[in-house]
Amino acid sequence: MVYFIRAKSYYKYALDLFKDLYLLKEKSEDFQKRVKSIFELGLKSLWALSQINPPEKSPSFEELYSQVLKTLSSEEKESMEKIYQKLFFSQISQDETIELLRDFLSLVKNILSPVL
Repeated sequence: MVYFIRAKSYYKYALDLFKDLYLLKEKSEDFQKRVKSIFELGLKSLWALSQINPPEKSPSFEELYSQVLKTLSSEEKESMEKIYQKLFFSQISQDETIELLRDFLSLVKNILSPVL
């Protein structure tokens, strides 16, 4: 049950950071750091479901992403990969970034729905 609590906590923290993201639109570097933090926390919320006992050292962002992908259905995986590619490897506006993060958090919420 502890992993459910961790999953919920990571998700809630990602939502809290997302709520204030628009305030950083004027500060591009801070905005990008916040985007990565939100995405990473969302990944951690999904990752926590498969970790009964947390490891001593948290995985890197890339390891976390690949580990989470392994646990998703093909449809969820496809959605996750599209969002990830657009957020981190495409030139998109801040408004598009916010919308993608909203979609990402919605996807995470759907996956976590049995424990939320």
